[in-house]
Amino acid sequence: MGPEDYDRLYDEARDERPFSNGSQGYGWMAANCDRCVHDKPARQGDGSQGCPLVLIALMGKTPAQWLCETDEDWVHANFRCVEFRDESDGPGDEPQPIPDPPGQLTLVPRETFEGHRMLTPLPEHERVAS
Repeated sequence: MGPEDYDRLYDEARDERPFSNGSQGYGWMAANCDRCVHDKPARQGDGSQGCPLVLIALMGKTPAQWLCETDEDWVHANFRCVEFRDESDGPGDEPQPIPDPPGQLTLVPRETFEGHRMLTPLPEHERVAS
């Protein structure tokens, strides 16, 4: 994920403000984005290479990669970013797979099941009326 993905990520974002005010937004970003590898270039002075999800939030949309951890619509700032990678997690910005134990037999290759999955809402024309 990088700045080149901005247009695609902006189109996927929900048309709702993620935070009720700037203080709430900057507080959440300080607790999360300020230690994520995706926004590290922006913290080092290269704002054009920062995390595009931060820019989308500042533009007034909620990135699809930010999952709300509460059921109440009025409670904001309880998001979990599925793209978050802590700077202390190890080399690179991708999660490292847990190695298979020595001598362990596998029935199904793991490669096709690794990574994160995210549910996205169906377009309006594909929804079934209830």
